[in-house]
Amino acid sequence: FFCWAGNMKFVALLSGGKDSIYATLLALRHGHELVCCAHLAPRRRRLSSSQDDDHHDDEDLEEESYMYQTAGSEAVRLQVEECMGLPFYVREIRGKSRNTSLVYEERGHDEVEDLFHLLQTVQKSHPEIEAVSSGAILSTYQRTRIEHVCQRLRLTSLSYLWRMSSQRALLDGILDDGGIEAVLVRVACPPGLLPQKHLNRNLRSLRDDGTLDDLHGRWGMHPAGEGGEYETLVVDCPALFRFGRLKLEEVVVVCDESDEGVGILRIRKCRVEKKMEKQESGNESEKGNGNKSITSHHYSTTALKGVVDHVAQSAKSQLPTSNSTMQSTIPKSIQNRVIRSMHLPNVRIMKGGLCHISALISPIACDNNYSNNNSNDKVDEAEAAVREFLTITQMLQTLLSRLTSSSTSSITPQDIIYVHLYLSEISHFAKINRHYQQYFGTHLPPSRSCVAVGHRALPGGRRVMMDCILQCDSGRYLRTDAIDENSTTDSFLQRAMANHHHPLRKVLHVQSLSTWAPVCIGPYSQANVLRSSLVFLAGMIGLIPETMRLIQSDGDDYAEGANDWELELHQSWRNAASVLDGLDDGGGVVGGKLEDSLGGLVYL
Repeated sequence: FFCWAGNMKFVALLSGGKDSIYATLLALRHGHELVCCAHLAPRRRRLSSSQDDDHHDDEDLEEESYMYQTAGSEAVRLQVEECMGLPFYVREIRGKSRNTSLVYEERGHDEVEDLFHLLQTVQKSHPEIEAVSSGAILSTYQRTRIEHVCQRLRLTSLSYLWRMSSQRALLDGILDDGGIEAVLVRVACPPGLLPQKHLNRNLRSLRDDGTLDDLHGRWGMHPAGEGGEYETLVVDCPALFRFGRLKLEEVVVVCDESDEGVGILRIRKCRVEKKMEKQESGNESEKGNGNKSITSHHYSTTALKGVVDHVAQSAKSQLPTSNSTMQSTIPKSIQNRVIRSMHLPNVRIMKGGLCHISALISPIACDNNYSNNNSNDKVDEAEAAVREFLTITQMLQTLLSRLTSSSTSSITPQDIIYVHLYLSEISHFAKINRHYQQYFGTHLPPSRSCVAVGHRALPGGRRVMMDCILQCDSGRYLRTDAIDENSTTDSFLQRAMANHHHPLRKVLHVQSLSTWAPVCIGPYSQANVLRSSLVFLAGMIGLIPETMRLIQSDGDDYAEGANDWELELHQSWRNAASVLDGLDDGGGVVGGKLEDSLGGLVYL
């Protein structure tokens, strides 16, 4: 995934509501530069002919969307162009929610493709844009689709509200920290919120008079509306709306004909009330630098030996020859000094299809006795490490094919849930990572821990070693919506799909920059969960999530004089705790805590 390497120019995806506006404000505060805003507008759903005589055309309901807020869309252009003074791009939602699985794959006429085309248009006009901000907070459905589109367009997803804080604290942050004034434009929470009573009410007043807290206590309603209980339209945000605020002059309440407890506020007429010159200047710390931009499983030894010999012969045949393109980068002194090792990987298959493969190393390694201070040798050393890694993946592929039994379908790399990668030098990482991505892919990848252990620390002077854990059929499980109920096969997949209480596997793969936990720097997931109970966490380092920089000893949260390694250790635990908390999806997987850990490794 394309991860941030500094302050970026970004486009804000705005619905007009409080979440997307506050997310934009936070992106600015984190140093990013806002260039323009984009919006997906709904198609109108005409009322039945018997109702046409009693309603104005403007009172038609929008078509429902799984992905986007549609209420209040009429006023978004004014928000952007007149209140914020920024370029505005809009596209009508033409697709439907055809792929409603949490795992999104491209499908024609899906509403997610409307977002793709909208951002394509923005890129053509603003090729300098590097990122996209959005207001996703708890919706994995929404976040993963935005990340999918961003990945296709080589953009970074900014999601600074993702799992930001507790329910009430989130609302307080939006209203108090963001200074946002918003009104309700859609309610769907009977009997708590009613269209005729609560639409067009100020959100701050509903909080301050205890209405939202009362509804949370009585009915479990999310105070910030994250369960779809209500949607808002922002009429003012002083840090963003520098030139004016919205005034709703003519509105009408429209109830859904199938549910009187669901309704929207149709805005027939609104205008922008200009702000005084002093207000127009805004907060200087949140402005951009430009004039128009604003700145935020045991396996038999005989069988294993057969695998190793097979791979060794294959790998040896792949060593560079005089006709190879690698001839120019690996000196003959290295090519001619090849050592062999009978070091065999350990393979253990357990009940339930869980399998552990450890100490995977290449049977062939280049001799290291050539090393000197020549910079070209450093490049060749990295290329040799890549060759070892490719040999390991070939060995792993052969092992997977031989592990397949009558109770499993073909085992693939998609069944691998965790990888521990050891490198002799961290300088080999960048080149190896590209090949790692080609092998494991970027879609629902395994969790990974990667550590450099030092020169000649690995067996036989190898440069790369790998351990991995896999769950048979878990890759297919993640990518299968339904199975043939008439099938007579007794596979892990068949049994897993029949178990509606504990999912075989779930993956937490957040690719958006946020304040929650560090974004994955590479093709791995933050966590893989087996049967709602066993969690495999990716390796953590002391990165501050929102900046993706290592924590420094001058941070305000720590005592002066603390060692950097201690600060990084504390931050690593914080990040791990955030990921465990993020596993709570409100369904079959609940969040965990650090005290639930069975074990861990700390590298200093």
